[in-house]
Amino acid sequence: MNHKTIVLGLAMLFLGSLFAQEKRTIKVIVPNKTDEVFITGNQESLGNWNPGTVKLNKVSDFEREITLDLTYPAEFKFTKGNWNSEGIVKQFNDNPNLKLENDTTTSDFIIKTWSDNIDAQKLGLNYDIRYIHSEYMNTKRLLKIALPMNYDSNKAYPVIYVTDAQSANFQVTKSYVNALSQTQFNMIPECIVVGIYQTQRNDDFYGIRSGKYFTEFLIEEVVPYIDNNYSTSGFNTMVGHSNGAEYNHKMMLNENNPFRGFISMSTWLEKKEEVALTSFLNEYNRKTIYYYLANATLDGPGRTAFGNDLEKICKDNPNENFKFIKNTVEGDHQTMVPNSLLDGLKFIFQDYSAVDGYDTIMDFDKNYLSNVKETYGVDAIFTMDMMGTYWMDITNKKSKEEWEYYVDFVNREKLFYGKNLDFVNIANGYFSMDMYAENIEAYNKAIEDIDNCEDIVFYLNIHRPITSYIKEGKAVECISFLERARSVLPKEYYLGMTYHIAKVSLENKVELEKGKEALAYCKDNYKKNSIFTEEELETLR
Repeated sequence: MNHKTIVLGLAMLFLGSLFAQEKRTIKVIVPNKTDEVFITGNQESLGNWNPGTVKLNKVSDFEREITLDLTYPAEFKFTKGNWNSEGIVKQFNDNPNLKLENDTTTSDFIIKTWSDNIDAQKLGLNYDIRYIHSEYMNTKRLLKIALPMNYDSNKAYPVIYVTDAQSANFQVTKSYVNALSQTQFNMIPECIVVGIYQTQRNDDFYGIRSGKYFTEFLIEEVVPYIDNNYSTSGFNTMVGHSNGAEYNHKMMLNENNPFRGFISMSTWLEKKEEVALTSFLNEYNRKTIYYYLANATLDGPGRTAFGNDLEKICKDNPNENFKFIKNTVEGDHQTMVPNSLLDGLKFIFQDYSAVDGYDTIMDFDKNYLSNVKETYGVDAIFTMDMMGTYWMDITNKKSKEEWEYYVDFVNREKLFYGKNLDFVNIANGYFSMDMYAENIEAYNKAIEDIDNCEDIVFYLNIHRPITSYIKEGKAVECISFLERARSVLPKEYYLGMTYHIAKVSLENKVELEKGKEALAYCKDNYKKNSIFTEEELETLR
């Protein structure tokens, strides 16, 4: 045998071993005693992807197994005899195929649950799975439902519906909603997030074959199901990406549309819809619709152009009951989703977070809660964090009337750590408006109410009443004030307060004996501090 024959023989031997079949026993643990299990995959022994051909044998209540001739790599799934009932072994989303790469790959599997009757707890999901039978579509459809962490059936929640919930879009939406609604942020209200799981998405979106009645399914079955089983506020938002974004404006144009918020990412726009949208914008006169549209920098040029066309229609046909914005975000067709969802949610709930959208603190107090209730159907609350905007606005305008209203408002609602605003903070508001007499009066009240003021806050702001006394030409009264303050503050502030007495006395040449005595005390008891240095003591001689 020559060299070529040997090489050819070895090659044939290698190929033969590569494609040779090997007997393998596949074992499965099932979630229910009554489960019948089929296997289907990428070769004849696995049924060539026919879900109801190759059945496993029952070994015990929860064990099934089968021995097959396999060629590697073998790729397969488990079913209960049809594609509506796939076995979930690894993860729910997209339910990946199982693989045996070679004879050392494990062939023992555990089916956690079935796709036609998901047990969310067994999958460790942080949302619920519900199946509803659709009379319109004559099939059972799966919903993913994420409730707020502290869901309370006595509260009402807006609902955010996400199409393409078989993708990561549902999880991203749920995560953003959870983050933005945290108490410390309070950028949006707590919401229920509902994912519409789709296996034939284009059938659904374009109304062909099995999806002919998808719109009726959503409007007359899904939304009522959620409203009847959960505590909802009546404000619904639809999140759609790609063809789901195009479906959004189809839904909006439907005369029975139950949605008032739309987040559309990478849309398409048919000519007939351009005409319909123009008419809609010219005629719509009901409750405000919030429409957020996103283009992506690296998306296809067609989708970018259609997004621009939709924006132009909205700008050319303004409607006070239709709030619209288009953003162009970084990313491609897929990565644009997390990049745009954050801004989309903030836009939809702009009138919840827009605490600065009122002319005065009085307007805010009178209208904010009722406006949020009217718009989103939720009971908002006032928080101290909301007050920052009005503090700045009032002090910039130097409005004593609004500042005193602010103080009464905060005290009435107990926004300042559950109690009244202390006199040091009240005084600082007056000081910010150059109202020195009022600042002095409030600081003297702070001395009388020192138990309700933070000592360190009083101490570190002492330069404000000192300045006010000097501005008012009352240096003598200032020394008396400082002595009183020193007497009620803890001992650790005694040195610093004594320095202030020395400084006011000697610089203004009043109560000189008290000033000299205070200076001597500071020199004799000096230690490093944040108020003065030894060099500054020397300048007071």
